[in-house]
Amino acid sequence: MTDKKYLEKQIYRVQINAPIETVWSELVKTTAPRPFFWDGSWDTPDFAPGNSYRMLANGGKSVAVIGKILEMEPPNRLVTSFRLTNLPDPASTVTYTLTEKDGGTEFCLVTENIVAGSKSENSMDQGAKFIVENFKAYMETGKVTFGARMMLAMFSLMAPMTPKSMSAEKWPLDQ
Repeated sequence: MTDKKYLEKQIYRVQINAPIETVWSELVKTTAPRPFFWDGSWDTPDFAPGNSYRMLANGGKSVAVIGKILEMEPPNRLVTSFRLTNLPDPASTVTYTLTEKDGGTEFCLVTENIVAGSKSENSMDQGAKFIVENFKAYMETGKVTFGARMMLAMFSLMAPMTPKSMSAEKWPLDQ
């Protein structure tokens, strides 16, 4: 039996020209799909440590991510476990930090405990870059980048081909 090797902490950082409270509010908003989260929406009874969450997609028909809220310090820090439902890899940890800086908000997305060489490694790296770039664009302009809008439109067209393994019925919200 071989021990799994885990990646070092990966940090994705951007400066957002918006007040920290506004950025925090958008980050944890549960009332609508978030275009910077691949049009996913948080589904949790409450953002409180110990609560489960899932990231709904395709109008609530699919679940892309499941996890637990591990830490919450509004408006500065949210830590979650994070598991992609379409991959067999174990859960990792995602930390979002917000810091007031230079008249705006420094936003960091930190990933940890990802199995090196796993499919999750590549997916989370690409996803983190997408989130950081498009969260900034969304906060500053009200819309994600043109490339992201095209990608989200394509995902919408491909929604009927979403694997049945990601069906919301297969991933109930554990409370």
